[in-house]
Amino acid sequence: MSNSNAEERPRRHSSTHHPSLSSLPEEIVLRCLALVPRIYHVSVSLVSKQLRSLVLSPELNGLRSIRNKKSLHVCLRKGYNDVHWFTLRPSEETETATEYRLVPNPTPFPPHPNHGSSTVVVGSKIFFIGGYREPSSDLWILDTRSGNMTQGPSMSVPRAKNEAAVGVIDGKIYVIGGGGFAPERFQEEIQVEVFDLNSETWELAGMENVRKTSRCSASVEGKVYMVEYEEINVYSPRERMVRMVSQRLSEGGRKDVLNDSAFIVCVVEDVLFAFFSKSGVMWFNTKLNVWRRLLGRDGKELPFVLHANEMAEYDDGRLVVLYTVSKSVRCVVVSLHRSGDMICGTIDWSGVLGTVRHSFDFLHCLAVSD
Repeated sequence: MSNSNAEERPRRHSSTHHPSLSSLPEEIVLRCLALVPRIYHVSVSLVSKQLRSLVLSPELNGLRSIRNKKSLHVCLRKGYNDVHWFTLRPSEETETATEYRLVPNPTPFPPHPNHGSSTVVVGSKIFFIGGYREPSSDLWILDTRSGNMTQGPSMSVPRAKNEAAVGVIDGKIYVIGGGGFAPERFQEEIQVEVFDLNSETWELAGMENVRKTSRCSASVEGKVYMVEYEEINVYSPRERMVRMVSQRLSEGGRKDVLNDSAFIVCVVEDVLFAFFSKSGVMWFNTKLNVWRRLLGRDGKELPFVLHANEMAEYDDGRLVVLYTVSKSVRCVVVSLHRSGDMICGTIDWSGVLGTVRHSFDFLHCLAVSD
């Protein structure tokens, strides 16, 4: 009897079938791959020849563009109130790359009093929070599909852009600080207010003992990251507290204090990127809490890291860097690839998006769902 049982066990084990992607129809595999962030495509392509072929296929690019359809809205200002909205569009395709241009936004956007205020995007709506140079408690909501601008409920504390951190987590907009620096307003400057997108109401989330301004902030992995000079702080809604997580720059196993200042941040497929005045484009490793340079796949620095006015995520998980030279708007489109704990970039296109007659300022560069 024992011999009989021993013979049955291998038969039951050998009959077990473990399905894999290769056993599925190609159409289903493509739909699965369309859900994988573009940044992981290099790693996926190493699994098998079939997956490598599908990752490079135009069919996958078509499915991703449908699923992740977004437009890059760019707001330029000439003078004080002369504001113009543009959209980044591919203009033509050459043998080596797709050309891009800035075209006037097809939907005319009405003016609103605080063009340069803090902004966050939720779906197809842009939320303008507080004031630009002067504190304001206003909330304005722009529906980019219809072009309608509506005023939302006011915050309890007036806030200015360069003094407040903003982020979106789980259907709520978090605004941290920004109430001013006068001693009598100490409690206001460290207040955390939350706007619930469903109920369209503000509520107080807590008070924080942080007196630094937060020029650069973004939401990553369910937290609001605030990039400051020589350090990075993070606000966790679950813990309801701000804490410093890093002052370090990691390169080749060497860790140093990052003696540099960032003035632009963005998130591409849940990875935080920042442009530093001396170090250029870097990304933040949230597991190790260190900054790392964005290098090419050959391990060398990308040649475009000289200047940046705006950065944003493009519709298929690429990084777009905009900057000005004289009266022209220039752009670099970078594909991102993750391999293990490293992220590297490949320049897909670099060129001039357009020119203007007069000098101008960048106010916003926002990826908005179509």
